[in-house]
Amino acid sequence: MNMKIADTSAQDLIVGQARLKGRRIVIAGTLLLLAGLSVSIFIYVADVFTSGRVLERSAIRVATVERGTLVREVVSQGRIVAANSPTLFTPEQGYVEMAVKAGDTVERDQMLATIISPDLNELLARETANLTRIEAELGRQKIESKRRKLELEQIIAMAQVSKNAMAREKLRADQAVNKKLISQLEYEKADDDLERAELELAQAKQNGELANESLGFDVEALTLQLKSQQLLVDALQRRVHELTIKSPVAGMVGNVQVINRQAVAANQALITVVDLSAFEVEAVVPEGFADDIAPLMDSEITLGGSAYPGVVTAISPEVVNGGVSARIRFADVLPENLRQSQRLTAKIFLENKPNTLIVNRGSFFDGFRGHVYKLQHNKALRVPVVLGSSSLKHIEIVDGLQEGDSIIISALTTNATEEQILITD
Repeated sequence: MNMKIADTSAQDLIVGQARLKGRRIVIAGTLLLLAGLSVSIFIYVADVFTSGRVLERSAIRVATVERGTLVREVVSQGRIVAANSPTLFTPEQGYVEMAVKAGDTVERDQMLATIISPDLNELLARETANLTRIEAELGRQKIESKRRKLELEQIIAMAQVSKNAMAREKLRADQAVNKKLISQLEYEKADDDLERAELELAQAKQNGELANESLGFDVEALTLQLKSQQLLVDALQRRVHELTIKSPVAGMVGNVQVINRQAVAANQALITVVDLSAFEVEAVVPEGFADDIAPLMDSEITLGGSAYPGVVTAISPEVVNGGVSARIRFADVLPENLRQSQRLTAKIFLENKPNTLIVNRGSFFDGFRGHVYKLQHNKALRVPVVLGSSSLKHIEIVDGLQEGDSIIISALTTNATEEQILITD
């Protein structure tokens, strides 16, 4: 019986063919890698040629557009000033006797100084004497008026008695002439006497009325003169009272501009009193913000590491050294241990815009010409943008960008007119 043993020829491979196939695979992979690399190089070279320049990512600052609240503000250095520091002046010419010195603590209505004015005191004494004289003249005139009125009343009464007597004589004459007891001549005389008595009575009454008017006028004239003199004396007494200089506020004596027993003129500056309970902030704001600041604007005062709310109370209309002076008062309770001329930082809030597209400020916007560079993968494309208001930290984006866009905010070394910039790592 013949048995055939199977060989392994079917499982054998030709060594030359296997090596050739492996080489082909390596060559194909290498070609694919070279092709991919070539494409990448081509794209990179194309980007380089189409881009105006190439920048490293570490050499630029990038900011993302976001939606938030834009707060326009201006920050300036300021100092503490007294909101109420009245300067007192001498009311009259004379010499001064000081009762306090600079730095003294004073209460309201406390005497600070006295002005000695001999001329004013002499004038007051003279006018007071005139007032006394007019009062005496008025009293004498009233007595004289009463006496004259009594005399006039007496004259009128005597005229009335005489008229009544003549009337009775006339009545008797009428009866007698009817009985033929008296002559016609005697009758006519009685009639004339009655008419004369009536005339004298009427004249006495008229004279009495005129005399009363004259006497009343004399009394009224002296009364008016007395009132006028009294007003003059009162005014002089007020002036003498004002020679005592009193503090209008409770606080501290500031600047004393005279020395004790010094001769002073009228309306000369004498002393300044600082109200320690009323301090404000005086801040110098750049001239460019002068038109944007108005009274009642909110502010923030930073003093000693703490922030305090404030309110703008006034803005100076005058520009000095490129700035305007603004006054800010503390909105709440005054901080403790405030000192005159103490330095601080004041921030005034000019505008508050909620729900606004904003982006961080950067030096790129210092020379802004209507375009920014928006990042897109490894490129920065030049796109037109409309900007709005700006604050110390942010700038408003009105048009041209959307929320989430990233832009270059660092300054570029050229005029940045290229349409595209290549960004490399």
